[in-house]
Amino acid sequence: MANAATIDTTKAETSWTAYKTAQKTAVSGTFKDIQYKFGKKQDSIAGALEGATATIDPMKVDLHDDTKNKNVKDFFFSQFKKGGIKVTFKDVMEGKDQGTILAIVRMNGKSVKVPMQYTITDGKLTAQGVLDIMEFSLNDAFKKLATGCHKLHEGLTWSQVGISFSAPIKK
Repeated sequence: MANAATIDTTKAETSWTAYKTAQKTAVSGTFKDIQYKFGKKQDSIAGALEGATATIDPMKVDLHDDTKNKNVKDFFFSQFKKGGIKVTFKDVMEGKDQGTILAIVRMNGKSVKVPMQYTITDGKLTAQGVLDIMEFSLNDAFKKLATGCHKLHEGLTWSQVGISFSAPIKK
């Protein structure tokens, strides 16, 4: 256990990548003021991640562009029937410099299981998964976003969104 590693929970980051245009052009962002709570066992990566949660106010979206922020808030997130976004990590499997996490994503009042794979490279854990907006009963919100951004998206808005969580490793 002398070489046991865990994550630096003070430097955790969450981001997402949505896609537009026929070329599937990436549009990446995050949210300001994400509230994290980590697992009770901080002596391992799996211990820190098992049961960890992120509570997100979608109206604090940050795409590093005021026009994009306004469009996503007005056309998409403001259409949610129920409050924020909550992500809970379950079933964490820890291997050597890699593992899996089952993320339970709750959005628009509906929970969806999103498998995530993580790797540890250069002292940083990065977990990635893909969700589909349509699984959250957001058809109307998605249609409003696609219509509102039709010209900017060159007529195509993808419903798949990549989600990512990262944190430095502590030994």
